[in-house]
Amino acid sequence: MTIGMAGSPRADFVAITWSDGVFQTELALDAGQLHRITETQRQLSSCPVLFAWDGTGFRFVTDLLGVGGIGFFERPGVYSAPFPRENVLLPDAVAPTEGTYRLKLAEPMEEVTYLDRAAVVAYDLPPGWRMALDERKAINGPEPTGAPVFYREEQLAVLAENAAGENVTALLASADRKAVGPAQVDPRFIGLARPYAVTLTFGRPIDRGRGRPVLLIDGWVEYPYAQTVFAAWQAGAMYEPPTLEARDQQGRWHEVAREFGYPAGMPRQMAFPLPPLPPGTTALRLRTSQEIYWDRIAIVYAETLPDARRHDLPLRRAQLDAGGFATRTTGPQRAPRYDDRVRAPLADTRHPRGWYTEFGKVDPLVADADDAVAIFGPGEEVTLEFGAPAAALPQGWTRRLVLEARGWCKDMDLYTQDGETIDPLPGRATEARTRLHRLFNTRYASGF
Repeated sequence: MTIGMAGSPRADFVAITWSDGVFQTELALDAGQLHRITETQRQLSSCPVLFAWDGTGFRFVTDLLGVGGIGFFERPGVYSAPFPRENVLLPDAVAPTEGTYRLKLAEPMEEVTYLDRAAVVAYDLPPGWRMALDERKAINGPEPTGAPVFYREEQLAVLAENAAGENVTALLASADRKAVGPAQVDPRFIGLARPYAVTLTFGRPIDRGRGRPVLLIDGWVEYPYAQTVFAAWQAGAMYEPPTLEARDQQGRWHEVAREFGYPAGMPRQMAFPLPPLPPGTTALRLRTSQEIYWDRIAIVYAETLPDARRHDLPLRRAQLDAGGFATRTTGPQRAPRYDDRVRAPLADTRHPRGWYTEFGKVDPLVADADDAVAIFGPGEEVTLEFGAPAAALPQGWTRRLVLEARGWCKDMDLYTQDGETIDPLPGRATEARTRLHRLFNTRYASGF
């Protein structure tokens, strides 16, 4: 491509939108020379990213509210319905400073977040008890409740095998980002793999425990973009979410949960309360064609725990700022990490046009689930501060923190519905929305 410079010694910048939607700028290109420009490979969108203060800095946890994605293409004229709620069990390393827990929800990608509510709940557990959350990206079957799953007992597989019959038991024994994934991914479509399976054999029947058996999985998924799904639809390629099968005592396999769901984004934990299994089942099989990485898989036995103590922590401050872009790295098996300590003030991202929330305090927008939302985009973040419980833990007890979030997100993919604009707003037109948006959502942004 030849570009006329009208006598200028250099182009201040060249802005490129590649055919797959990636936006890229090249700065200060001298005239009279051939410049070879290669597309920068980067993640365009996912959902906002969560960081938690560990006493010395903000540590990357996972992403959040991907289940609340708006306008995601399924097939012509059909878009996925968002599920605007997700709870996250925070890591043990989260620590209070001067009696305050601090979290950040940041947008390091080309998308917009509509945050309706953020709250933190602390659960104090007696000795010997652990907890998980009823969370996942549900496809068929019951929607996740976000409720705590208390348990004392778990089973790990005594033998785990991949589709090639290789022993992968050790890989699935701990959540260490060394996972079991597909043997072959489709080079044409992000997130699509050659169908594969993982088979798990347990040392005793799954239905013989002192509570309801729950499938507990640590892992992550490589999400496709809307345009990728459109291209796959054109080619007749199908994304098949995980299906669960159980083997009976005669060695026959039975489908017990078709396309039940998967971990909803970056590394995280999901839970799936198991449906009735054939009596005496000792083996389960997961089948899918999605690019999912299974990090740890266990069966836990959910029980009621009346002695658990719940603390709803007070929201002390919510602050919206232009914090910049945390550095992303991608490890083996596409495992992502973000480093909040290394950040750039600008990046090759564009703002969907519309009215955003003014920088500053946004407590009234995120304190209640009232559809009055804090709206923020690329390079922006909300810092949340919550008061820690005053009561000390009894000897031998443990405290777990849960972030409860309600909201939506939307990217600028070519095939995302209304991806270039903030409007139409998700949720309901409530009195609180009308009043608070008039006060807070007065910052117009568009484009670069």
